[in-house]
Amino acid sequence: MKKSALSLALLGAMLVAGLQPASRALASPDAEVAIRVDDLVIGVDEFETIFRAALRQKYYHGQVPDAEREQFREQVARDIVTQELVHREAMRRGVQPDQQAIAQGIEAYDAQYATDPNWQAQRERVLPRLAQQLERQSLLEQMEAQVRQPPPPSVDAVRDFYRANPEKFTQPEQLRGSVILLPVAPYAGEQTWVEAEDNAAELRAQIGAGADFAELAREHSGHASAADGGDLGYLHRGQLDENVQQRVDALAPGAVSEPIRVLEGVILFRVDDLRPPRLTAFEDARERATELLYREMQERAWNDFVSELKASAEIYVNDNLYVRSDHE
Repeated sequence: MKKSALSLALLGAMLVAGLQPASRALASPDAEVAIRVDDLVIGVDEFETIFRAALRQKYYHGQVPDAEREQFREQVARDIVTQELVHREAMRRGVQPDQQAIAQGIEAYDAQYATDPNWQAQRERVLPRLAQQLERQSLLEQMEAQVRQPPPPSVDAVRDFYRANPEKFTQPEQLRGSVILLPVAPYAGEQTWVEAEDNAAELRAQIGAGADFAELAREHSGHASAADGGDLGYLHRGQLDENVQQRVDALAPGAVSEPIRVLEGVILFRVDDLRPPRLTAFEDARERATELLYREMQERAWNDFVSELKASAEIYVNDNLYVRSDHE
């Protein structure tokens, strides 16, 4: 199940902040409202406490770019609304929390803070709130898991998806090449590099006169492919050094490059074969197409579910939450 839609960091933050996830009234009648979801009201101060705790949990180093911080503020506000609505729906449907998972969660806290005297001193006081948060987390996870289980797509639907998204099932261009590497130490002087280039040029002339590239690779190359006659197999674009790729792009199959300097020394590169981009046949791509389509269906089912919950609730989010300039 995809858990990112319901931030578990937010649940932990509410626990750290010492706040109940379903506060029904502001601490002060004069407090400014940050978020209202039907009868759930969260004040600005309460939101800031939750946000700072969530920020510490997500960004352990504490150094967060301003733009990213503001985006995270919006995420926390959205998560508060979504979690409240999903939790209520889970309760309405009679979803039962996973007691085993709750017990394991408590055991994990005990194990993590076994040597922390503060945890030991506050454990009995904090435990009910921890259990409540873990129960809420369990309901949220189970509710999301239920929603993200649409019926499997039909073969026709998968085929339509395949046809509509050919780029997802097209194998990129592949190049098969061979190499001869004349090693040069990185600290070598310019004269050593020139001598290696001259030697490579001589080998290239021998190849042009009919010498076998593979035999010369076995005899002279310092590359790992030497035992295979320099054969590198098929390569995708991006696997070669950019400088090498530019030189190789100008070669026709069977052609051997001029000497090229690389980090390890000087190389000769031969293009042995080119495979153009190729669309994978549907039957070969069917499993992957089904998987990709089903993921989209799961995401759509979840987004539609949340949208329906929001449409049936009275929701208010204070716009000022997104324009704060102070640093938490």
